[in-house]
Amino acid sequence: MAASTRLLQQQSRRYINTQTTKLPVATIPKLGRQVTRLGFGAYRVSRGTLKHELALRQALGAGINIIDTASNFQNGSSETLIGDTLKDMVSSSELDRNSLTVVTKAGYLSANDIEGFDNAKDYVQINDKSFHGISPKIIESQITKSLERLQTDKLDIFMVNGPERMLMAKNRGYSSTQLYKDLGETFKYLDSQVASGVIGGYGVCSNTMALPSSADHISLTQVLESCSKPDNFVAIEAPLNLFEREVVVANEGKTISDIAKEKGLYLMVNRPLTAIANGQIRVLVNHALGTGDTEGSRASERELMEKMSRSFEKVSALESEMISELPLEEEGLTAKFVWGQVLSENLSRLSQNHFAAQHYLTQQVLPAVEKDIVTLQNFAAEYEGDRPHVFDEWIKDYRESVCTLADDIVGYAYIDTLRKNSELDRILNALSPGLSKQKDEGLYSPLSVKSLRFLLAHEQIGTVFTGMRDPVYVEDAIKAAEQSITHPLSSNDLHEIWQCPIF
Repeated sequence: MAASTRLLQQQSRRYINTQTTKLPVATIPKLGRQVTRLGFGAYRVSRGTLKHELALRQALGAGINIIDTASNFQNGSSETLIGDTLKDMVSSSELDRNSLTVVTKAGYLSANDIEGFDNAKDYVQINDKSFHGISPKIIESQITKSLERLQTDKLDIFMVNGPERMLMAKNRGYSSTQLYKDLGETFKYLDSQVASGVIGGYGVCSNTMALPSSADHISLTQVLESCSKPDNFVAIEAPLNLFEREVVVANEGKTISDIAKEKGLYLMVNRPLTAIANGQIRVLVNHALGTGDTEGSRASERELMEKMSRSFEKVSALESEMISELPLEEEGLTAKFVWGQVLSENLSRLSQNHFAAQHYLTQQVLPAVEKDIVTLQNFAAEYEGDRPHVFDEWIKDYRESVCTLADDIVGYAYIDTLRKNSELDRILNALSPGLSKQKDEGLYSPLSVKSLRFLLAHEQIGTVFTGMRDPVYVEDAIKAAEQSITHPLSSNDLHEIWQCPIF
């Protein structure tokens, strides 16, 4: 075992042994299980990443006793990490497995997952690489794999994940009527698994359940009507954050939180710090770029700007070099290598959202650059005779330089995100006396802590699952949970924030 590995594990165990955190708790009505209102979101954790394991150990050691994962998270590696970690902690008496609730889900499928299943009955195709299935056969297969990866003989809560995606079928017609019918059959299968002790209870996780106006909306009421044994239907899960309020706030009619309370369902929410605002993804963080102090932050920002400028200069110089090397008659080929200019002219637009910038650069620009490079290689092979590799060194340098520039642009866009979020932090302080008194010293991201405190202040919410793949995220989340007890927000705080037109 490497020295760094031993050190991190020692740090984790020391934290676990000395932590005496008091966290808010709630009871899952139909199961009688008491769980923390803050949960470990395992969407981006994977086996083999030591920092992820340390974060999970730290969260469990601090008292968090509910984990949210899924069969498709990191292609199953999320469940594997959880299984490995829990097994080790239980065997070393650091954790009582019976005190822990693991929630896992299935529905999202890859090409490997659909082998041997009927595309006319068991699943639908969403696009070339993505599929979705909720049939009993699919769910049985996914549960079997989850049990193996989690190294357990029972799943505490199993969720049918994103059933609304079935309505996006490209390979066959699929209606909402068919969806509720199929859910009914799946619930019957899950009832048999509850009876045999394979799962403790089940529910549905949906991104559109709280959005009646969405084209792929599914109705919680109709979902529940599809269930013949409602005692086994124990929980629901949906997104909730500052910009997506529909779980707890409705323009008219009942919210799904209202229905959950009436039906004795445990309400879990996810994506508290990753919002979809005005059609774009927005992460709710405002950590410092440097050492954490203002001067260090400014220095880091300045360094990022200077690095990006050097990257632009390097790409432009290489492109000018190529233009001078190619014959004048090859205008079509020289016109391909102008990416430095294209990206420079669009920098203002790219800087507005780092998620959009990253998607555009990785999914469109870099693949296009690769195609241009192949065209250049074909030209060299055809016209350079005994020098087919004349451009190889240039191509290597150019490919690396463009990739570096793309990373720098995303970093530049992230700076703008942090600026906007710092302003959002100030707005929350102005709206909420409770949040304005928060002491930000020692916090990685004050905005994240405030956002979690805000959600935890809603009594109708059972557990808030937040991503904790890094120990600093765990520390912020724990502090938010602690402050939700020691410095609870008032109903007036909640009202003022929800009334603000920017949310």
